[in-house]
Amino acid sequence: MSKPQSSDGQHQRLLALLEGRPCPACPDGELERDEYKDNTAAVCDSCGTPQAQVWQPSQ
Repeated sequence: MSKPQSSDGQHQRLLALLEGRPCPACPDGELERDEYKDNTAAVCDSCGTPQAQVWQPSQ
């Protein structure tokens, strides 16, 4: 079953909202958009902990 096209836009908005926020896992980090295990994610620039990731559907 495929997901609606608009869900990708929602995922990108979620990651944009998280970008620049302080990392809840460490005192020095800030969240940035990056890749985590081949998925687009909001990841701490200091400790590398992902806070959200978007899974891409298998083709």
